[in-house]
Amino acid sequence: MDDVLAGEQPRPIRCPSCLEDLVFDPRRLFLPELPTHELRPWEPADETNAIRRQDLLNQAFLKCPNERPGEHFLPVPYLSHGTPLSIAFVGQSGTGKTHLLAAMMAEIGRGGLAPYGIHCRSVNTVRHQTFLSQAVSQLEAGFVLPSTDPVSFVEFTDALLVTVGGRTRPVAFFDIAGESLTLSGRSTQFLLGVDALIFVVDTMRALRMPQLMSARESAGISQALAGMPDPTFSTVLDRLPRDGDFSDVPCAVVLNKCDVLRFEDPIDQWLRSGPPAGGKRVDPREAYEESRDVYAFLTQHGASAWLRPVHDCRRCTLHFASATGMSPTAVPGRTDPHGPRKAFVGGVRPRRVLGPLLSLFTMCGLIDPPVQQLMGV
Repeated sequence: MDDVLAGEQPRPIRCPSCLEDLVFDPRRLFLPELPTHELRPWEPADETNAIRRQDLLNQAFLKCPNERPGEHFLPVPYLSHGTPLSIAFVGQSGTGKTHLLAAMMAEIGRGGLAPYGIHCRSVNTVRHQTFLSQAVSQLEAGFVLPSTDPVSFVEFTDALLVTVGGRTRPVAFFDIAGESLTLSGRSTQFLLGVDALIFVVDTMRALRMPQLMSARESAGISQALAGMPDPTFSTVLDRLPRDGDFSDVPCAVVLNKCDVLRFEDPIDQWLRSGPPAGGKRVDPREAYEESRDVYAFLTQHGASAWLRPVHDCRRCTLHFASATGMSPTAVPGRTDPHGPRKAFVGGVRPRRVLGPLLSLFTMCGLIDPPVQQLMGV
């Protein structure tokens, strides 16, 4: 970063929200002011001590020059560690996108990626700690997370610096409300530049299986809605840039909340098998076998509509997962404005939540060697 301050300009980095190209500009830097964390203009030249200046740069934000959607800022480390990778979660509200992202972050925090030679740290400590306190800690304490609020302009939820084999890249995660994903305006413009997608399928909504009737009733999901296609899938896939008939954006389809079918074959086998095998790379044979089983299971039970990403994207894997390992239950005597308060009274036990992320890391080249075609290996 001192090279940049000395005048050596790196190549432009695309803003993941508005898609504007931007370069590091010390005249557009801001620092959060304690205790409110309000951003104030900051001149790096005002700090003459190189060690303190680098520490402040790691906390600083760059103001994007494109202010038409409104002022927005990017953490400086996001711009100074190679080409960023952006991953968006797709699914209507209630499918468990936020729970899945929180479970992923919890597993990463426990060193779940270390067996693959992957090491992570936050892009910005304050933003990361905010997500940990508002989502990860709440989930691990057994609380059901609230639905994500719709927004008119999308910024990433959290971001990590991911180091593999001595190379570091920023990875940003977008988790936005399903209502926002169905819009075609500015709120979904970021999809034109997203690098990878995680499509989240809600087991209770996608499958009409009679053994799910009780689970749907407990979750407040109308039986009439079972099997109805998720409108966010079509909206997002229709928006993606394409080369011919297919999109080159890698994606993973996750059959979430598999705990409600934990005794069904082959879900029982995959959930018992735990996380994907380690060894510093994703096993393409295991990725293929799991994808094959998810595809067959959804097809067998009349949920082919959720398989559109497989047919629209050149690279796609499919996964069984449970962000919580159990369904929430009502807590006696506790209510909120939306009805009885629910919690995971036995504690959460995520299953196979890192599989989709590892597949995307492989398809995007973070894990060497990249697998160009996991499907059909």
